[in-house]
Amino acid sequence: MEAGDNFWAVWLIYGLAACIFYWIYWRVTAFKRQRWISYSLRALMLALIATPWYANVDGTTLAPALMIVALDAITIGLDAAGRALVPLILALIVAEFAATLVYFLSRKSKKA
Repeated sequence: MEAGDNFWAVWLIYGLAACIFYWIYWRVTAFKRQRWISYSLRALMLALIATPWYANVDGTTLAPALMIVALDAITIGLDAAGRALVPLILALIVAEFAATLVYFLSRKSKKA
């Protein structure tokens, strides 16, 4: 098996596992009264799961940013973890903004 084939197979397995996990997480966070908390938690989890970043400083191979942060912190040190932590935090901020926007838009459409 070639390295490119392995790459796509690993991403396929990760994507399937992430979908199953996210489906369970979606059902657990289905709060009836606190809709904004539901939207917020779901968006943050999706950003944590789906944000990719470069696995190597010089490479072009992508991996989940959360894994890159953890592995860089363990193997290289906490200073190297910042390399993938910046895009992960930006993705979390964008996800929170999007969740809040969806919440207010859905609330506004229910009132009309």
